[in-house]
Amino acid sequence: MKRPQSRPATRAASGIPSAPAPKQKPQTAKQQKLKPQKLKPQKLKPQKVSVKREAKRLGRLRKNKNGKGLFSRLSPEAKRFTAVSRRRKAVFLTLAVSMGSLILLVLATIFTPLLAVEKIQVTGIARLKEKSIINALQNQIGKPLPLVNPADVATSLETFALIESFSVVSLPPHTLMIEVTERQPIGVLVVGGTRYLYDPAGVRIGKATGGEDLPLITIDGAPEKSKQFDAAIDVLMALPADLLERVSEIDAKSKDDVTLRLRGYAGQRIIWGDGSDSVLKSKVLDALIANQKKSDRVTFDVSSPNAPVVRYGNF
Repeated sequence: MKRPQSRPATRAASGIPSAPAPKQKPQTAKQQKLKPQKLKPQKLKPQKVSVKREAKRLGRLRKNKNGKGLFSRLSPEAKRFTAVSRRRKAVFLTLAVSMGSLILLVLATIFTPLLAVEKIQVTGIARLKEKSIINALQNQIGKPLPLVNPADVATSLETFALIESFSVVSLPPHTLMIEVTERQPIGVLVVGGTRYLYDPAGVRIGKATGGEDLPLITIDGAPEKSKQFDAAIDVLMALPADLLERVSEIDAKSKDDVTLRLRGYAGQRIIWGDGSDSVLKSKVLDALIANQKKSDRVTFDVSSPNAPVVRYGNF
Protein backbone atom coordinates (compact mmCIF):
# COMPACT_ATOMS: atom_id res chain seq x y z
CA MET A 1 0.00 0.00 0.00
CA LYS A 2 1.22 3.47 -0.84
CA ARG A 3 1.87 5.77 1.94
CA PRO A 4 0.18 9.06 1.75
CA GLN A 5 2.63 11.91 1.07
CA SER A 6 2.87 14.38 3.86
CA ARG A 7 2.38 18.03 2.93
CA PRO A 8 3.51 20.91 5.04
CA ALA A 9 0.69 22.40 6.92
CA THR A 10 0.02 26.03 6.38
CA ARG A 11 -0.65 28.46 9.12
CA ALA A 12 -4.28 28.68 8.12
CA ALA A 13 -4.77 25.00 8.14
CA SER A 14 -3.01 24.54 11.45
CA GLY A 15 -4.96 27.29 13.07
CA ILE A 16 -1.92 29.45 13.78
CA PRO A 17 -2.52 33.04 12.94
CA SER A 18 -0.25 34.50 10.18
CA ALA A 19 2.17 37.31 10.98
CA PRO A 20 0.94 40.69 9.91
CA ALA A 21 2.73 42.23 6.78
CA PRO A 22 4.99 45.17 7.53
CA LYS A 23 3.37 48.45 6.87
CA GLN A 24 5.01 50.69 4.17
CA LYS A 25 5.22 54.38 4.77
CA PRO A 26 3.47 56.46 2.19
CA GLN A 27 5.92 58.42 -0.07
CA THR A 28 5.77 62.14 0.10
CA ALA A 29 5.55 64.42 -2.93
CA LYS A 30 9.16 65.51 -2.52
CA GLN A 31 10.33 61.94 -2.58
CA GLN A 32 8.28 61.12 -5.65
CA LYS A 33 9.87 63.92 -7.81
CA LEU A 34 13.13 62.87 -9.49
CA LYS A 35 15.69 65.52 -10.37
CA PRO A 36 16.42 65.54 -14.12
CA GLN A 37 20.11 65.02 -14.96
CA LYS A 38 21.62 67.51 -17.38
CA LEU A 39 23.78 65.78 -19.98
CA LYS A 40 26.50 67.88 -21.58
CA PRO A 41 26.53 67.56 -25.38
CA GLN A 42 29.75 65.97 -26.52
CA LYS A 43 31.38 67.38 -29.62
CA LEU A 44 32.78 64.80 -31.97
CA LYS A 45 36.10 65.87 -33.42
CA PRO A 46 36.34 65.18 -37.15
CA GLN A 47 38.99 62.65 -37.89
CA LYS A 48 41.64 63.92 -40.25
CA VAL A 49 42.71 61.31 -42.71
CA SER A 50 46.36 61.66 -43.57
CA VAL A 51 47.25 60.55 -47.09
CA LYS A 52 50.81 59.68 -46.13
CA ARG A 53 49.65 57.77 -43.02
CA GLU A 54 47.13 55.79 -45.05
CA ALA A 55 49.75 55.00 -47.67
CA LYS A 56 52.17 53.77 -44.98
CA ARG A 57 49.46 51.63 -43.42
CA LEU A 58 48.62 50.00 -46.72
CA GLY A 59 52.30 49.51 -47.39
CA ARG A 60 52.74 47.68 -44.09
CA LEU A 61 49.84 45.45 -45.00
CA ARG A 62 51.54 44.48 -48.24
CA LYS A 63 54.89 43.84 -46.53
CA ASN A 64 53.45 41.80 -43.67
CA LYS A 65 54.76 38.26 -44.01
CA ASN A 66 51.84 36.70 -42.16
CA GLY A 67 49.26 38.72 -43.99
CA LYS A 68 49.34 37.14 -47.44
CA GLY A 69 46.29 37.93 -49.42
CA LEU A 70 45.36 41.03 -47.43
CA PHE A 71 45.94 43.34 -50.39
CA SER A 72 43.67 41.24 -52.56
CA ARG A 73 40.90 41.70 -50.00
CA LEU A 74 41.19 45.51 -50.01
CA SER A 75 38.31 47.58 -51.33
CA PRO A 76 38.50 48.92 -54.91
CA GLU A 77 38.88 52.46 -53.54
CA ALA A 78 41.93 51.43 -51.50
CA LYS A 79 43.46 49.65 -54.49
CA ARG A 80 43.04 52.74 -56.69
CA PHE A 81 44.56 54.89 -53.96
CA THR A 82 47.66 52.71 -53.71
CA ALA A 83 48.05 52.53 -57.52
CA VAL A 84 47.95 56.32 -57.86
CA SER A 85 50.42 56.70 -55.01
CA ARG A 86 52.87 54.30 -56.66
CA ARG A 87 52.63 56.11 -60.00
CA ARG A 88 53.28 59.48 -58.36
CA LYS A 89 56.34 58.12 -56.61
CA ALA A 90 57.67 56.64 -59.86
CA VAL A 91 57.17 59.88 -61.79
CA PHE A 92 58.79 61.95 -59.04
CA LEU A 93 61.76 59.60 -58.83
CA THR A 94 62.25 59.67 -62.63
CA LEU A 95 62.16 63.47 -62.73
CA ALA A 96 64.55 63.76 -59.81
CA VAL A 97 67.07 61.39 -61.43
CA SER A 98 66.85 63.20 -64.79
CA MET A 99 67.35 66.64 -63.26
CA GLY A 100 70.22 65.43 -61.14
CA SER A 101 71.95 63.88 -64.16
CA LEU A 102 71.51 67.07 -66.19
CA ILE A 103 72.92 69.25 -63.42
CA LEU A 104 75.91 66.96 -63.00
CA LEU A 105 76.56 67.02 -66.75
CA VAL A 106 76.44 70.83 -66.88
CA LEU A 107 78.73 71.15 -63.89
CA ALA A 108 81.15 68.63 -65.36
CA THR A 109 81.18 70.55 -68.64
CA ILE A 110 81.77 73.97 -67.12
CA PHE A 111 84.03 73.34 -64.16
CA THR A 112 86.14 70.45 -65.46
CA PRO A 113 88.55 70.24 -68.43
CA LEU A 114 86.18 67.82 -70.11
CA LEU A 115 85.55 70.25 -73.04
CA ALA A 116 88.48 72.62 -72.61
CA VAL A 117 89.96 74.31 -75.70
CA GLU A 118 93.24 72.69 -76.69
CA LYS A 119 93.39 73.44 -80.43
CA ILE A 120 92.41 76.46 -82.58
CA GLN A 121 91.68 76.21 -86.31
CA VAL A 122 91.28 79.15 -88.72
CA THR A 123 89.50 78.92 -92.08
CA GLY A 124 88.61 81.35 -94.89
CA ILE A 125 91.88 83.30 -94.99
CA ALA A 126 93.93 84.10 -98.08
CA ARG A 127 95.90 87.25 -97.25
CA LEU A 128 96.16 86.79 -93.49
CA LYS A 129 98.51 84.36 -91.77
CA GLU A 130 96.93 81.59 -89.75
CA LYS A 131 99.74 81.58 -87.20
CA SER A 132 99.22 85.27 -86.41
CA ILE A 133 95.52 84.73 -85.71
CA ILE A 134 96.18 81.67 -83.52
CA ASN A 135 98.76 83.59 -81.49
CA ALA A 136 96.21 86.36 -80.92
CA LEU A 137 93.71 83.80 -79.57
CA GLN A 138 96.00 82.09 -77.06
CA ASN A 139 93.87 83.48 -74.21
CA GLN A 140 91.14 81.03 -75.24
CA ILE A 141 93.30 77.95 -74.60
CA GLY A 142 92.08 76.01 -71.55
CA LYS A 143 88.67 77.69 -71.49
CA PRO A 144 85.64 75.35 -71.72
CA LEU A 145 84.01 75.45 -75.17
CA PRO A 146 80.56 76.50 -73.84
CA LEU A 147 82.17 79.51 -72.11
CA VAL A 148 83.94 80.91 -75.19
CA ASN A 149 82.56 84.43 -75.68
CA PRO A 150 82.53 85.80 -79.28
CA ALA A 151 82.97 89.30 -77.85
CA ASP A 152 86.31 88.26 -76.32
CA VAL A 153 87.34 86.75 -79.65
CA ALA A 154 86.43 90.00 -81.43
CA THR A 155 88.57 91.97 -79.00
CA SER A 156 91.54 89.73 -79.75
CA LEU A 157 91.06 90.07 -83.53
CA GLU A 158 90.34 93.80 -83.73
CA THR A 159 93.94 94.52 -84.79
CA PHE A 160 93.40 92.57 -88.04
CA ALA A 161 91.91 95.17 -90.41
CA LEU A 162 91.47 92.63 -93.22
CA ILE A 163 88.90 90.65 -91.22
CA GLU A 164 85.43 91.79 -92.27
CA SER A 165 83.54 89.27 -90.10
CA PHE A 166 84.03 85.95 -88.35
CA SER A 167 82.06 83.19 -86.66
CA VAL A 168 82.99 80.89 -83.77
CA VAL A 169 82.35 77.16 -84.14
CA SER A 170 82.87 74.65 -81.31
CA LEU A 171 84.14 71.22 -82.34
CA PRO A 172 84.01 68.98 -79.24
CA PRO A 173 85.87 67.79 -77.41
CA HIS A 174 88.81 70.25 -77.62
CA THR A 175 88.79 72.22 -80.91
CA LEU A 176 87.75 75.84 -81.45
CA MET A 177 87.32 76.84 -85.10
CA ILE A 178 87.26 80.47 -86.30
CA GLU A 179 85.64 81.00 -89.72
CA VAL A 180 87.01 84.27 -91.11
CA THR A 181 85.58 86.37 -93.94
CA GLU A 182 88.28 88.62 -95.38
CA ARG A 183 87.61 91.99 -96.96
CA GLN A 184 87.39 91.84 -100.74
CA PRO A 185 88.75 94.69 -102.89
CA ILE A 186 86.42 96.51 -105.24
CA GLY A 187 88.77 99.04 -106.80
CA VAL A 188 92.26 100.51 -107.02
CA LEU A 189 93.26 103.94 -105.72
CA VAL A 190 96.51 105.77 -106.27
CA VAL A 191 97.80 107.19 -102.98
CA GLY A 192 101.20 108.90 -102.93
CA GLY A 193 102.07 107.44 -106.31
CA THR A 194 101.38 103.85 -105.17
CA ARG A 195 98.41 101.74 -106.26
CA TYR A 196 96.46 100.20 -103.38
CA LEU A 197 93.46 97.88 -103.18
CA TYR A 198 90.42 99.15 -101.28
CA ASP A 199 87.20 97.47 -100.23
CA PRO A 200 83.73 99.11 -100.34
CA ALA A 201 84.15 100.39 -96.77
CA GLY A 202 87.29 102.33 -97.72
CA VAL A 203 89.67 99.96 -95.91
CA ARG A 204 93.08 99.51 -97.52
CA ILE A 205 93.69 95.82 -98.17
CA GLY A 206 97.15 95.91 -99.70
CA LYS A 207 99.21 96.90 -102.70
CA ALA A 208 97.88 96.21 -106.16
CA THR A 209 100.00 93.85 -108.21
CA GLY A 210 98.55 94.89 -111.56
CA GLY A 211 96.91 91.57 -112.29
CA GLU A 212 93.60 92.46 -110.69
CA ASP A 213 90.69 93.18 -113.04
CA LEU A 214 89.45 96.02 -110.86
CA PRO A 215 88.50 99.57 -111.89
CA LEU A 216 90.72 102.52 -111.12
CA ILE A 217 88.80 104.91 -108.83
CA THR A 218 89.60 108.60 -109.33
CA ILE A 219 88.69 110.84 -106.39
CA ASP A 220 90.12 113.78 -104.46
CA GLY A 221 91.57 113.05 -101.04
CA ALA A 222 91.53 109.94 -98.85
CA PRO A 223 88.68 107.47 -99.32
CA GLU A 224 87.83 107.10 -95.61
CA LYS A 225 85.85 110.38 -95.46
CA SER A 226 85.30 111.11 -99.15
CA LYS A 227 81.79 111.60 -100.53
CA GLN A 228 83.20 111.08 -104.01
CA PHE A 229 84.42 107.63 -103.00
CA ASP A 230 81.00 106.77 -101.60
CA ALA A 231 79.33 107.88 -104.85
CA ALA A 232 81.73 105.74 -106.92
CA ILE A 233 81.15 102.71 -104.72
CA ASP A 234 77.36 103.08 -104.98
CA VAL A 235 77.63 102.94 -108.77
CA LEU A 236 80.01 99.97 -108.81
CA MET A 237 77.81 98.01 -106.40
CA ALA A 238 74.76 98.63 -108.63
CA LEU A 239 76.40 97.29 -111.81
CA PRO A 240 75.78 93.68 -112.92
CA ALA A 241 78.68 91.32 -112.25
CA ASP A 242 79.53 90.81 -115.94
CA LEU A 243 79.52 94.56 -116.57
CA LEU A 244 81.58 95.33 -113.46
CA GLU A 245 84.37 93.15 -114.82
CA ARG A 246 84.50 95.33 -117.98
CA VAL A 247 84.85 98.67 -116.13
CA SER A 248 88.41 99.96 -116.30
CA GLU A 249 87.97 103.41 -114.71
CA ILE A 250 85.40 105.29 -112.68
CA ASP A 251 85.57 109.03 -112.08
CA ALA A 252 83.43 110.61 -109.39
CA LYS A 253 83.84 114.37 -109.56
CA SER A 254 80.79 114.71 -107.29
CA LYS A 255 77.85 112.63 -106.18
CA ASP A 256 75.88 113.94 -109.19
CA ASP A 257 78.61 113.54 -111.79
CA VAL A 258 79.90 109.97 -112.09
CA THR A 259 81.33 108.58 -115.34
CA LEU A 260 82.78 105.19 -116.24
CA ARG A 261 85.01 103.85 -119.02
CA LEU A 262 84.95 100.28 -120.28
CA ARG A 263 87.97 98.15 -121.16
CA GLY A 264 89.00 97.62 -124.77
CA TYR A 265 90.43 99.50 -127.69
CA ALA A 266 87.28 101.57 -128.24
CA GLY A 267 87.19 102.79 -124.65
CA GLN A 268 83.45 103.17 -124.51
CA ARG A 269 82.28 105.78 -122.02
CA ILE A 270 79.26 105.78 -119.69
CA ILE A 271 77.67 108.89 -118.18
CA TRP A 272 75.95 107.67 -115.05
CA GLY A 273 74.92 110.89 -113.34
CA ASP A 274 73.87 110.65 -109.68
CA GLY A 275 73.21 107.58 -107.57
CA SER A 276 69.43 107.52 -108.03
CA ASP A 277 67.59 104.80 -110.01
CA SER A 278 70.68 102.58 -110.00
CA VAL A 279 68.75 99.39 -110.77
CA LEU A 280 66.89 100.93 -113.72
CA LYS A 281 70.09 102.52 -115.07
CA SER A 282 71.85 99.14 -114.94
CA LYS A 283 69.09 97.43 -116.93
CA VAL A 284 68.95 100.22 -119.54
CA LEU A 285 72.76 100.25 -119.88
CA ASP A 286 72.85 96.48 -120.30
CA ALA A 287 70.34 96.72 -123.15
CA LEU A 288 72.24 99.54 -124.86
CA ILE A 289 75.57 97.72 -124.71
CA ALA A 290 73.99 94.56 -126.13
CA ASN A 291 73.02 96.52 -129.30
CA GLN A 292 76.54 97.86 -129.88
CA LYS A 293 79.79 96.27 -130.92
CA LYS A 294 82.75 96.38 -128.56
CA SER A 295 84.74 98.17 -131.25
CA ASP A 296 82.24 101.04 -131.59
CA ARG A 297 83.47 104.28 -130.08
CA VAL A 298 80.29 105.41 -128.33
CA THR A 299 79.10 107.15 -125.19
CA PHE A 300 76.13 105.76 -123.27
CA ASP A 301 74.26 108.44 -121.35
CA VAL A 302 71.93 106.87 -118.76
CA SER A 303 71.77 109.82 -116.39
CA SER A 304 68.06 109.95 -117.33
CA PRO A 305 67.20 106.24 -117.64
CA ASN A 306 63.75 106.93 -119.10
CA ALA A 307 65.38 108.84 -121.99
CA PRO A 308 68.81 107.26 -122.60
CA VAL A 309 71.16 108.68 -125.27
CA VAL A 310 73.86 106.97 -127.35
CA ARG A 311 76.51 109.30 -128.93
CA TYR A 312 78.87 108.11 -131.63
CA GLY A 313 82.30 109.40 -132.63
CA ASN A 314 85.27 110.80 -130.78
CA PHE A 315 84.79 111.96 -127.20
